[in-house]
Amino acid sequence: MWHVELRKLVDTRVGVALVVAGALLAGVFGGGAVLIRDGQAFGDIARMAAVPGATLVPVLTILLVTAERTHHTALSTYLLVPQRGRVVVAKALASGTLGLAVVLLSLVAGAIITPIAGLLTGQSIAWQMAWPEFGLFAAGVMLSAVSGWALGLGVSHAPAAIVVVLIWPMVASIISTIGDTAAEVVRWLDLASVTTLVDDHSLLAWARVGVGIIVWIGIPAAVGCWRTLTREVD
Repeated sequence: MWHVELRKLVDTRVGVALVVAGALLAGVFGGGAVLIRDGQAFGDIARMAAVPGATLVPVLTILLVTAERTHHTALSTYLLVPQRGRVVVAKALASGTLGLAVVLLSLVAGAIITPIAGLLTGQSIAWQMAWPEFGLFAAGVMLSAVSGWALGLGVSHAPAAIVVVLIWPMVASIISTIGDTAAEVVRWLDLASVTTLVDDHSLLAWARVGVGIIVWIGIPAAVGCWRTLTREVD
């Protein structure tokens, strides 16, 4: 059933537009990584190519969760699949799959851009990849995708959830400039802290990641699941 939910991502013009924009920007960001900075390797290009998709993927998963209420098709969905929990889980799996797809496509984009950029710039671009670092980056992308599902489920209002997702990095950056204490609080509330596990394997670092997952995925998902399973469908 998850593949049906995944297909819904491109059932609307907005979804198609976001997917196309993400694909085009992947090439722009990946190619720009070579043109702007010297000494870039395949891994750096792949990560830069994933940035647009990683930014857009939570927006897509929010739309996936909220679209049925926006278009008033939830009743039809639950008539076909009376077990609402199955629908919720299917959307979560589709969200995680979309995050994984972004990571895999960034590797493909990197593999295409690396030789072309080398020919155009005359640089010798190494086919090197820091796999532990990229693996944690991939985990961050997938967590971001699932957090979009959780926020969409919990807030149940696409514009509000999208604003939260897009504004949070800016808010976090501003709060971090206030002082060391504020910056430390942000680190406990940011899903991006998963990338710090490359250099820091302490229990404190894992605790930060766990708290971020609870705040951005656990709590909104719990609220959203309760509302979905108990309230009347409108």
